[in-house]
Amino acid sequence: MPEPSISNHFALTALQEGVSLTGSLRVAGALSQNYNVVTHNAIPDWKNTPSARPTIYPVVRKGASYIPNSAFSSRHWYYNEVEILFDANGRSTNYLDSANDPLFQSGTITVELAGVNYVLPALTVIGNLASDSNLDLDTISFRGSTELVAGSTIAFEASVDVKISQMTTQGYLGQVTPESAIISQPGQNVRLTAALYGEDGAVINTNLFWVKWFNAATNTEISSIRNNKTPTVYENSDDGTPSVVDNLVLRCDFFSDSGYTNRIATAFVSVDDTQDPEFLYISFNNGSSDYSGQVSPGETVTINAWVATMDDPTAINAGYTTFVLTLYDGQQEAIPSSASGYPSVTVTDHKATFQIPYDFIAAHGYKISGFIAAT
Repeated sequence: MPEPSISNHFALTALQEGVSLTGSLRVAGALSQNYNVVTHNAIPDWKNTPSARPTIYPVVRKGASYIPNSAFSSRHWYYNEVEILFDANGRSTNYLDSANDPLFQSGTITVELAGVNYVLPALTVIGNLASDSNLDLDTISFRGSTELVAGSTIAFEASVDVKISQMTTQGYLGQVTPESAIISQPGQNVRLTAALYGEDGAVINTNLFWVKWFNAATNTEISSIRNNKTPTVYENSDDGTPSVVDNLVLRCDFFSDSGYTNRIATAFVSVDDTQDPEFLYISFNNGSSDYSGQVSPGETVTINAWVATMDDPTAINAGYTTFVLTLYDGQQEAIPSSASGYPSVTVTDHKATFQIPYDFIAAHGYKISGFIAAT
């Protein structure tokens, strides 16, 4: 029987003219920032601490081939659905802070994929997004297109959340870096780092907090790495350590005590195994390539999931017959399957289908994250 495959709701599949672009936005660093309304400090301070700045970049495939920056015929970045405009030096001109300094810097980043270095489009946050007037979830999006054949192009769009919030009463912010990572060749591993910030923005000594790691798709603890602040995710493992098939989303819970009774922060990290010959595809509203992931009052989003080869999304693997859905609310708490209106999953022709209406999302903090496991 095939091993479980999991993916999160940020996965995007664009189906057009029999060819698909698959991929998502990746984050070097962590896209989480808290704000202390008493001291008026952003934590971490992206403006004054260059090493803490997150960089976002798209990893896009056409079949099994990665698309470099030079192959995009167009590339545009958006902040909360408004296009970011840049000057000749790549600094944002329509998004500035109170000192008239730019919030964003466009450029490129070199990423190793399948043993090859690719130059990819990149956006770095160089200013603080959290402020007295901005204490909620933000979105950064990338929209680009690449040429299929002469005169014919295919578009790609993906978004990623910027988790901005007021510093909690506990006074902590937990982060895991990298927030998203890719395994692109056999035997490759990913080292994660858990860090905790205090209300003053200072990094707390690792001896003063404790962590538990969970498989977010199943909400079960990975006990072999309890209190490991720098665990490794393996491309393939059968000894109880974290391993990934297609996609693995981990939840890290931070505690102030060794008895693990006082949880003070939570963070998520996603690892994709793109060298695997199979892929768990997720499409929104029957494969709409321009779906933004935002649901308006009265609307319902229909989500399909299936397992197929990396090269051909129509080559469905009929061996996968069971699909399990796990949802988290806006506070990153698991939503019980007994909750009113919890989506039911139906499987037809080895494709899973479920619907999530606006009211369900609104009832759970106006933001939900979904994970699907197929066996």
